[in-house]
Amino acid sequence: MSWEIIATIIGSLGGLECIKYFLHRNQNKRIAEAQADSDEFHVMRETIEFLQQQLKEKEERFAEQTTLVRKLNTEIIDLTKEKGQTELELQKYRCVVPKCMNREPQNGY
Repeated sequence: MSWEIIATIIGSLGGLECIKYFLHRNQNKRIAEAQADSDEFHVMRETIEFLQQQLKEKEERFAEQTTLVRKLNTEIIDLTKEKGQTELELQKYRCVVPKCMNREPQNGY
């Protein structure tokens, strides 16, 4: 009698499909997990590619800015040298002490 009840329940639930479900539920579970892992890895891969692209762009901007800073520093150093040379030359012609009598060449200050 109990087999008849079980058979009736299985038949009402879809029969063959119900049996397939119970026989393949572990396999279906593994397939679902594999699909979820695949989707997650795909999202991670896209994120990594996006971050790598951003990093590349930032490295390029950093290289450009570094080149500009080095160029400007070189100009500053050159101008500082020129200023020092000019000040050194001016010491011959300009006395910082007012009305200095020992200055060469003499002028009216």
